[in-house]
Amino acid sequence: MALSRARPNVNNEVFDRYWIEQIILELGDEYQIRVQWDVTTAILTGTFALAGGLVGGYAGGRLGAAIGAGVGGVAGFALASLREIWSLIRDKLEELIYIVFNYLRRIDPVDYVRAFDILMACTASRRELVFTILDFLAEKLGRQVVSSLTVA
Repeated sequence: MALSRARPNVNNEVFDRYWIEQIILELGDEYQIRVQWDVTTAILTGTFALAGGLVGGYAGGRLGAAIGAGVGGVAGFALASLREIWSLIRDKLEELIYIVFNYLRRIDPVDYVRAFDILMACTASRRELVFTILDFLAEKLGRQVVSSLTVA
């Protein structure tokens, strides 16, 4: 996706916050970054896993208990995409904007204007930045954060 908003100004390092947010959200979409968001859901996960284990164990022995606990756990475990909760967490993640901006500043100033295109073309750079985003989100929000990188 080509970001159509104004790009950063290379000379005095003024950047468009919206542009940086879109980079974060694009990476979130591409790598399926998900955050365990609802505290009630976390409690329900444990409850459903326990209930599934008990019912499955009663109906089908050990294998039934394992399957029941797994299905119960999955049923109670809700993850929200980064894009879905961005408006709720944006204020808590002010530092993340600057982390991404500083990451992009490492690129040669001549290429800085095309930073998004270069970032998306380089798998290693994308992965490095996504791992940084995942660590930051988990630390700052105090919640479990997963992505297609952490699952693989």
